[in-house]
Amino acid sequence: MAEPRRRRAATEEKVGRALDAAEEIMLLEGYAAISSRNVAERIGMRASLLHYYFPTIDDLFLALLRRRSEQNVERMKVALASPRPLQAWWDLASDPRGTALFIEFLAAANHRPVLKAEMGEVAREVRRMQMGILDEILLEYDLDRDEFPPALIASAMQGLALSVVADEVAGYETEHRQARAAMSRLVARLERRRVRSIPPRTKH
Repeated sequence: MAEPRRRRAATEEKVGRALDAAEEIMLLEGYAAISSRNVAERIGMRASLLHYYFPTIDDLFLALLRRRSEQNVERMKVALASPRPLQAWWDLASDPRGTALFIEFLAAANHRPVLKAEMGEVAREVRRMQMGILDEILLEYDLDRDEFPPALIASAMQGLALSVVADEVAGYETEHRQARAAMSRLVARLERRRVRSIPPRTKH
C-alpha cells in the first residue's frame, strides 16, 4: 500500500496558520465563532483555499483537535516521566489556555458527533496512560491503592483542574483561587513524601 503524500512545506505553513487562527478565535470568541470565512479573513487567505484544506467545518475542528491532542499527549508523557510527576501533571492540567480550549471542544462536541467520537478516543488514550503510571508510582507516595485507586486520583486531578480553570476563565467568584492553592499545597506535600520514601540508589 502506497504511503500518503506528505504536504509540501508551504502547505504545512498555511495549514498551521489556519489552525493557529482557529484556536485564537476559539479562545477569544468561543467555538461558535469559528467559520471558514472568519478564519480565512484572519490570516489573509481566500476562503476557497481554506475549503481546499478543510472541505467542511468539521474537518477544521478535527484537525484542530488532533493537533492539540498530539501536543497534550506528548506533554503528559513528559510530565508523568518527570522527577515530580504529580506536580508536573497538576501544572499541565491546570494550565488556563489548554483547559479553556478543552472546555470549548466539549461544547462544540455536543453539536458535532464526529468531534465527540474523536474526543472520546483521545480521552481513553490519555486516561490509560495516566492509570498505567499511577499503578507504578502510587506506593512511592505512601498511598493505599484500595483507598486511593488510580481512577480516583486521575479523575480528581483532571476534574478539579477543569472546574478551577473554567471558573477562572468565566470570572466566577467561586473561591477557585483557594481551591487551586489548596491543591497545589497537597501536591507539593505528596511530592515531598515521595522523595523521602524512595530509597537511595546503590552506587556501582
